[in-house]
Amino acid sequence: MATKLGDVTGYKRLYMQFRDSDGLLVNMTLDNPKCVEDGDYDDLEEQSEVIETVMDTIIEKNIFHNKGNDLIEKVNARIINYQSIDVMDVTE
Repeated sequence: MATKLGDVTGYKRLYMQFRDSDGLLVNMTLDNPKCVEDGDYDDLEEQSEVIETVMDTIIEKNIFHNKGNDLIEKVNARIINYQSIDVMDVTE
């Protein structure tokens, strides 16, 4: 999708942080997660429960490893909004 000078674009990213069996922090990200702001959940508590359930499932099912180490603990999670403004218009 082409943008032009002054166009504002944005996206959200979910950051989930875990601790592995060696005590190292492991970050996992997902682009454009469902969130309260977009009307996907009724409130922050519901959103938090869903994210926590996903993180629990990742740990319980041993889906991912970090350098051969199991993920064993949830540390935190946050959704960050990114926004950009096109400041140069290059046309062909």
